[in-house]
Amino acid sequence: MSVVVMGFDTSLSTTGISRVDLERDAEGILQAVEWFTARAIVKGPAPTTVAGENRRLVQMISRTLAHVPRRVDLSVIEGPATRAKHSGKADERSGLRWMLINQLCPRGPVVIVDPQTRAVLAWGKGMPRRKKGETSDQAKAPVLAAVRAMVPAARISDHNVADSVALTYAGAHALGMPADYTAAQVSAHENVSWPEMGGLVPVRKG
Repeated sequence: MSVVVMGFDTSLSTTGISRVDLERDAEGILQAVEWFTARAIVKGPAPTTVAGENRRLVQMISRTLAHVPRRVDLSVIEGPATRAKHSGKADERSGLRWMLINQLCPRGPVVIVDPQTRAVLAWGKGMPRRKKGETSDQAKAPVLAAVRAMVPAARISDHNVADSVALTYAGAHALGMPADYTAAQVSAHENVSWPEMGGLVPVRKG
C-alpha cells in the first residue's frame, strides 16, 4: 500500500494542493512514485456579509476536499504569518485553515508549518521581499523556479501549488524519502515538529 503525503497552501481564493504517493524500493527506502497537484478556486468578489463569507469558506473547503482521499498518512499545511503585520481577512483565513484541519485530522496526522520555515524549505532562504515596482508574483518567481527544479516530477502551475509541493516534499522526507536539501533546508526541516507515526519512522534531529 502506498504512503500518501499531502500539502496545502490555503487561501480564500486559490488554495494550492499537492500529493505524493510513496512506495518502498528494494532496500526499504520510501521513494516518490507519483505526484498530483491541483488548485481549489472560488471566484467572485469578496463577500460583504457574514453569510456570504461563510458560504465562500464552505465552498473552498468542499473544493479542496474533492482532492483528498479518505486516508492520508501525513498532511502538511501552511500556518499563519505570525510575524507579519495584520492583513485584511486574517480572521477568515484562520477560519478556513482550521476548517480544513478539522476535516484532515480524522484522515491522519496533520502538521502546521509557519510561512518563514516553508519558504526556507522551498528555496533555502526566507520570504522573498518585493522590490519597488514588482508584483507579488514577480517577487515569488525565484521560489517557484526553485521548487520546480527540486521536484521536476510535479506539475507546478503557480506559487500556490509551489508552496504546497514544498510542504508535501518536506512531509515525505519526514517519513524517510531522501531529499535534495541544502544545509539551510535541513535545518528548517529539523525545526518542524514531525509526529511519531506507527510503523512509519520520521527523520529525527541529529
